[in-house]
Amino acid sequence: MPFVKIRISVTGFTEAEARDGLVALLDELRSRSWIVHPAASWDADRARLVVTTHYEGTNADFLSRAASDEVWDCVIACVSFSSDGIHFEIDELSVLQYAKPDAALDPP
Repeated sequence: MPFVKIRISVTGFTEAEARDGLVALLDELRSRSWIVHPAASWDADRARLVVTTHYEGTNADFLSRAASDEVWDCVIACVSFSSDGIHFEIDELSVLQYAKPDAALDPP
């Protein structure tokens, strides 16, 4: 079955803010059974939170909009920030043709 991989970066956090909310964010993403193999980490080189999700299907445009909404909901609920605002950007969008996303194939 094909999957759509969406990687979203979020700026406007300090590293400490992102790390403080990371466990809650991952728990929230994992509680949504339709999100396959969610991952989140702090990218120190780019100073941003990076969230990766996979959804079953091939409609990349539709699923990227769905992922953006899901990630926005989870980040706002789980990660506190002191800046004036945060910004979400899709870094990667691709259709994968393997059977199921695997951590070995997609490092966070």
